[in-house]
Amino acid sequence: DLNRIAERFVSRVAETLVVDRMALMVADEDAPAFESVSAAGFDRRPSPLRADSEIGARLVAGHIVALDDPIAAGEFSPEEIEVWHALGLSYFIPCVSNEGTIAVLALGRKETGEPLNSEDTALLATVAGQMATTLENARLYRQLHVKALELDRLRTFNENILESLDDGLLVVTLDDRIVRWNSALEQLYGVQRLEAVGKTLNQVLDPALVDAIRAARRDT
Repeated sequence: DLNRIAERFVSRVAETLVVDRMALMVADEDAPAFESVSAAGFDRRPSPLRADSEIGARLVAGHIVALDDPIAAGEFSPEEIEVWHALGLSYFIPCVSNEGTIAVLALGRKETGEPLNSEDTALLATVAGQMATTLENARLYRQLHVKALELDRLRTFNENILESLDDGLLVVTLDDRIVRWNSALEQLYGVQRLEAVGKTLNQVLDPALVDAIRAARRDT
């Protein structure tokens, strides 16, 4: 589950590095931006980080952004830097997968007010790579879960249609094994669905009716 993974991840990293605030921002599938899915240390959820901004473009290219570094910060406009400093965020680590940058780790300073050192950012870069794989798997799982729900709704819809028919409906596999036996057929033939499904035509139907079904199938 993406949300549960994000919450646990933010909590663990924030505790390990003892930072005052942190957010995990995941790429929006419908807009060129990274949306916060979990955050710690904020009064309100951080604003989205646009992928087409100066900082966003740098992250999309797979580079770490450290606004506490005067040289690195010189690549960005003062207005954009001020937006993130106002939120208490100074470090942005891209989570890069085979699809590109799919998320960003946004962090503030240490709780003591000290900036993160090179060892901290190196650790974050390693963790970010692992997180990218995890997020990719979580996204695939979510997509699979959505498809499974859609298939289940479609199956229920089809069953309702079949059960609403006044005519008996029989569905068999290529080797004549029964996989569908609707309510109307129960009444017409006097055999319950549970007794029929899974068995072959010869085990359930009269020989003359089996021959008629096979003849109709050959003819069509």
